Amino acid sequence: MARPSNPEIRRRLRQGAVDYVLSHGVTGLALRPLARALDTNARMLLYHFGSREGLLREVLAGLREREDAVIRSWFGRGKKRTLAEFLLWYWQRLSTRRARPAARLIFELYALALRQPRRYPGVLTDPLAYWRKLAEQAGVTAEVGSAQATLLLAATRGLLLDLCATGDSTRIENAVRLLAAMVKSPAPASARIALLHHPLPHPPHH
Repeated sequence: MARPSNPEIRRRLRQGAVDYVLSHGVTGLALRPLARALDTNARMLLYHFGSREGLLREVLAGLREREDAVIRSWFGRGKKRTLAEFLLWYWQRLSTRRARPAARLIFELYALALRQPRRYPGVLTDPLAYWRKLAEQAGVTAEVGSAQATLLLAATRGLLLDLCATGDSTRIENAVRLLAAMVKSPAPASARIALLHHPLPHPPHH
């Protein structure tokens, strides 16, 4: 019977793997170079994480935990926070040069998960679930909050991809400020709910 892995060693390897992936990316990640960087060997990585995919899942979980801790800390400071305030603060974090490796990693993981969703559980679905929680925390009703979370996730993801592709931070920051202003001054809740149930117009027939 195999011995259970040492949780302290596993935690240390996991943290080191997160740092390594942020610096080197995840596409083409090989266990041997990673193991050398962590002062161990590929056999030990397999012992603690089971497989390359298992290690990548742990890296993703580690990244989420780091970001979640920062976000929870921000929300916990004093007054109640709004989604518009969060959007501006969150974009300041995402758009710094220091955060650029993490931004590129997000899109690497999306690309991998689109091809093999079962190997990368949560990559495609967890971001929306998280934005829904943020909307709920900001006091938005569940029905409207789900649509607003979808819009904010899609918008920030697209803006971040634009930033990674073009580096035009001034133009994109202006777009973020416009989006935050729209979130800050939405239509009344009754109007928003009615809009959700209003069918989209059909395209004209030629």
